[in-house]
Amino acid sequence: MTRLLYTLLLLLVIAATLPLWCYRYFNTTKYRGTLRQRLGHLPRSVQQQIENKSCCWIHAVSVGEVMAARPLIEALHQTRPHWQMVVSTVTRTGQQVVETQIPYACHIFLPFDLPWTINRVVTLVRPRCLILLETELWPNLIQAVAQQGTPVVVVNGRISQRSFRDYHRLRLAMRTLLAPVALLAMQSTANAERLRQLAPPRANITVTGNLKFEQALRLPDQQTMQALWHRLPAATGDLVWVAASTHPGEEELLLSCYRQLCRVFPTLRLILVPRHPERVPALQQWLQQQGAVCQLFSNSHGHWQAPIVLVDEIGWLQRLYGIADVVFVGGSLVPHGGQNPLEPAAWGLVPLFGPHTHNFQEITTQLLTAQAAFQVDDGNALYHQLHTLLADPVQRQQIGQRARQLVEHNLGALERTLAAMREVIPDLYPSPSGEGVGG
Repeated sequence: MTRLLYTLLLLLVIAATLPLWCYRYFNTTKYRGTLRQRLGHLPRSVQQQIENKSCCWIHAVSVGEVMAARPLIEALHQTRPHWQMVVSTVTRTGQQVVETQIPYACHIFLPFDLPWTINRVVTLVRPRCLILLETELWPNLIQAVAQQGTPVVVVNGRISQRSFRDYHRLRLAMRTLLAPVALLAMQSTANAERLRQLAPPRANITVTGNLKFEQALRLPDQQTMQALWHRLPAATGDLVWVAASTHPGEEELLLSCYRQLCRVFPTLRLILVPRHPERVPALQQWLQQQGAVCQLFSNSHGHWQAPIVLVDEIGWLQRLYGIADVVFVGGSLVPHGGQNPLEPAAWGLVPLFGPHTHNFQEITTQLLTAQAAFQVDDGNALYHQLHTLLADPVQRQQIGQRARQLVEHNLGALERTLAAMREVIPDLYPSPSGEGVGG
């Protein structure tokens, strides 16, 4: 009954928002060309990849979750090289990360969580296990896979305090939703305690840590960095500010801040990395209207002429941190919830972010408690904090070292997650004799 009500409600929401989805489909590249997959029709090429193979299905909503899952997927691939890793996402940027960073995996777009679309895809994939990242709890998907006797696990799980209040109102439905889940591996004790108030009494809940710490320390090697240096060579003595994963409403504040800083630090360069690359054309036009001289990253072939670089390609941010002196992590000066500050921290940089960080609340709290980051309330406070850091390289280095040490101190989530999964997905691990259960 609970799933039936959920499905009817989902259909009503789809019907009510259909004009918006049609507009987005025909006017943006974000969703264009994905409708057939979202309706449960996998491309022939995908069907050929998974045909007659044991599949491990990992669902990660977008870029951040795919990157967090990458160490886990690599470990599973090494354990079961003959299994096909199937990674589903909701976004095109997530798809691009899968195809470039995890080339041995097969990508699909997650179908709408309706019984007929989900059942079609589950029948085609025939997963030996389903691994859900963080908060990706889709009732019909979970039920369809569990009904086949296939283990469903949640890894790197989290429930923010804000989400918990909403979920708690629906706690009876949540117990039904979570009942088929074989393992709920949570990022922290606080997340686990919230979930225990929502899950069935016998739910298998454990704390394994945050996989994002593992991913953050996987820094690019010399060869990978060389590709960036060839593309964007910085002049000796220049200072570089990377404004990462920015959202609408932040670029205006950042440009104003940058212009003020340039009066004091005339060699300062700005690398602007919008969270959604499809916004780049509009941002480029807006920057030109503001009289700002900028160049697209895709047009930077060994020449860094403009003071502002607008990044229009994905997959470069972690490398760009490697040439930065100061960093602002976006999605935080506007009420979006923030983005991941661990990647700059792993480079020994000082993460700066705004007041809206509820999606990364525990991470930002840890950084602030360790005096390894700064939180600013607005553009004016951001200017003053950046000014202080740019003027004092020794302070930058000392605080940056604390940030990296915090990342190093929180390693171990991958090993703990694999150990917890081993208890509920025995097929995924070869037996001591070397013969795997179920091939």
